Amino acid sequence: MSDVVLELEDAAFRHSISSRSLSKPFGKTQGSGIFSLNLKLRRGQILGLVGPNGAGKTTLMRILAGIYPIQKGKIKYNKSKSNNLSLISEMELRSVVGHMPEQVRWQGKTTVKRALENIAEMRGVAFRVDGILTMVGLSEMKDSELDQLSQGMRQRLTLATALLGSPKILLLDEPFNGLDPVAIRAFEKLLNELAMKGVSIIISSHRVAGMVHIVDRLALLHKGQLLIEGTLKDIESEFELDNRIEIQGPGKMPNFEKILTDSNSILQSQHIELGWTVVVRDKDDNLLNKLVSSGIKINTWKSKDTDIVEMICSATGLELEEIGFNVVSSTMLPYKTRGEEE
Repeated sequence: MSDVVLELEDAAFRHSISSRSLSKPFGKTQGSGIFSLNLKLRRGQILGLVGPNGAGKTTLMRILAGIYPIQKGKIKYNKSKSNNLSLISEMELRSVVGHMPEQVRWQGKTTVKRALENIAEMRGVAFRVDGILTMVGLSEMKDSELDQLSQGMRQRLTLATALLGSPKILLLDEPFNGLDPVAIRAFEKLLNELAMKGVSIIISSHRVAGMVHIVDRLALLHKGQLLIEGTLKDIESEFELDNRIEIQGPGKMPNFEKILTDSNSILQSQHIELGWTVVVRDKDDNLLNKLVSSGIKINTWKSKDTDIVEMICSATGLELEEIGFNVVSSTMLPYKTRGEEE
């Protein structure tokens, strides 16, 4: 197992917001943020930070980038190739972390190369500009004005700025927004190459699908809390979200209970236009043959991807309605202890 390069211990940060008190109209109170978060990032690891909008992903990324100072807890960094971690300040974080925020507004008549050179000169790495432009696929656009760039090109330029200082840790906030499938594939190839060189990468997104094939581990964040962290396989197994098959067919809903064995169970079922759809937990390699032999017509048969909502429901013990409509009034969601009775 690779060395831990960065560790958060009980890290906390809460935004300061207006108190909305009539007696103190200009007063401030603590709002949402990050609560007692523990997380380890290993050298050369690609970690997927997932959660719905408002989960605290951007706040966490800004803490790791040295933009927000933590109010409680510790941030430790491995300054050598040993396993020794020591406290690191916000200023020191900025020197080892490359941060790619979401949707930077690149505008104006300045050329792509000149814009990157301006930033590179401030960091003393102007000599790296041409190489970085080639790395992110902008060499042919280097003389184009910023106003002429598409959203995908702007994303590449933001990535270029994050890579200027040869960062040991790379933070990417929704990096695939605005990229076409070909650009995404090239982006993923670049990230894998960086990870092979020892760069640790965190990719923040509100979607699990489309990211699982590139990340080594997932960290699920919600309401400022880290609910679970691990490989997707381990998370699915722990919350019984694995071995699920989504089946669709025409006509009337079949009587699956007469066909399924103890190793299978129906998790969801519903009627759709001109047919039906069910989600089955499949632990029987011969299930498809059994269904076909029973005369059931099947249009589609595919593995069901795990989404963030399912993970949150499983981790907290809350129902979808409670999460989706904010029925829970507490600032923090109750974390369901693993193995705890509901």
